Amino acid sequence: MSKFQVNESYGYFEVIPKPTDSELRDYYQKKYYQDDHATYSKEYDEEELAYFRNKITQKDHVVDGLLNDSHGKSLLDIGCGEGFTMDHYHQKGWSVRGIDFSDFGLKRHHPYLAGNLTAGNIFDTINQLIEEQKKYDLVWLDNVLEHVIDPRQLVLLCHQLTQPKGVLVVEVPNDYSHLQSTLLNSEKVERKYWEAYPDHLSYFSRESLVRLLSSNGWDTQKVLADYPIEWFLANKNTNYVSDRDVGKSVHQARMFIENFLHEDQSSNMEDLVAFYEAMAKIGQGRQLIGFFSRK
Repeated sequence: MSKFQVNESYGYFEVIPKPTDSELRDYYQKKYYQDDHATYSKEYDEEELAYFRNKITQKDHVVDGLLNDSHGKSLLDIGCGEGFTMDHYHQKGWSVRGIDFSDFGLKRHHPYLAGNLTAGNIFDTINQLIEEQKKYDLVWLDNVLEHVIDPRQLVLLCHQLTQPKGVLVVEVPNDYSHLQSTLLNSEKVERKYWEAYPDHLSYFSRESLVRLLSSNGWDTQKVLADYPIEWFLANKNTNYVSDRDVGKSVHQARMFIENFLHEDQSSNMEDLVAFYEAMAKIGQGRQLIGFFSRK
């Protein structure tokens, strides 16, 4: 039986014992075979598309500030999913490359980028790119690090794939937080809803994410959060953990507020970034987005 304990070196929670590499490969091969159509086949309305694009634009604003000249740069998107990040940087004139277990989502939503994707086990592809001595100005890890057996190994591999003055963007769920434990202790929720074995093998806070990266070749430039959707769990009428039927309306409310903030602050993106940075510092937000440069 698996249990969750703190990684003594970096402070994040991890599953012990972890599955073997072959067990994890088998799990994801079956998962993506069964879930491709359910996960990636739906159409998005305009509000949701705006939400996706606005969040990428905010991250890109930080990236632009870290790369002195972003013209003609290259992106490697590890776990590229439906390809929204690839599309954003392609529209900017960048060279883009994506890696994912499946090509279904990208082909459905951005089919013209299908030739820029390598489908299959991401570690096999990463090792092949390293053998070919490929390097990128921007490496993007959006909700990937929490899935792998050895996060440190992936961080080190990304270091080999990044240009000397390049940037790594890492997005992970904000888990085992003080808010989550308070919700549980206050009986607002009845279980540790953030635990998602075997999909999630590691659970990061801002501090543990920074410690992992800074100990393995990276300087931390910024850490942002996103909208603190878990605040809805304090209200029994919007508690999407105890009542899954309200989940859609809560997600719609989150998108409305995020899109409003983006449009309202579109001429002053620095203040919006500072707001999300402050949220991360006080441990709020469902997601954490770290921006790192090579030491």
